[in-house]
Amino acid sequence: MALVIQPTTGLIVYLHSIRHARNLKSYGRLYYVSKRMRYGLIYVNQADEEEITKKLASQSYVKQVVPSHLNELVQEVEGKTELDDDSADEDY
Repeated sequence: MALVIQPTTGLIVYLHSIRHARNLKSYGRLYYVSKRMRYGLIYVNQADEEEITKKLASQSYVKQVVPSHLNELVQEVEGKTELDDDSADEDY
């Protein structure tokens, strides 16, 4: 039995009240909740991202749903290679 890792994406969900953060668990994996800024970060399967975004946006306790760009940033950084020239060491 092989373990298959599902590609996930993060959704930042801004809430009217922090007491509704517990409801986010039914949509995906709740990773972080900011009490001061009233948002929650959930991870969902990439295939279900659009559907879950529409469902969350229709809830009365949700202000806004924004996709997280962290996965794009990690892929961009992983693709970079070290500098071949010594231009970074000129000041030293």
